[in-house]
Amino acid sequence: MNISRKKSKDTTTLVFEGDITIYYVAQIKDELFADYEKLGDKVALDLEGVTEIDTAGVQLLLFAKKFFTSAHRSLFISKSNESVDTVLTVLDVKPQFALAA
Repeated sequence: MNISRKKSKDTTTLVFEGDITIYYVAQIKDELFADYEKLGDKVALDLEGVTEIDTAGVQLLLFAKKFFTSAHRSLFISKSNESVDTVLTVLDVKPQFALAA
């Protein structure tokens, strides 16, 4: 799993590549929240490069949504793929991430 950051004006895009599964959740959490105060007011998640996501990964995304909201930052999914969309839809959490077109 790799997470890279791209910053533009008030938005920071976090680009995920690899699996967001129980095996990587601790590592992803550390990377996701490292220097979070340096992120823009808007945090976009680019999940297009995610190869697999499980319920532990979805839990982490839900926690991140709650955390960033409490830190007065918006968190949304800017890009996704079919497998991520399917899992988010089946678990009925897709609307919580205000998927952007």
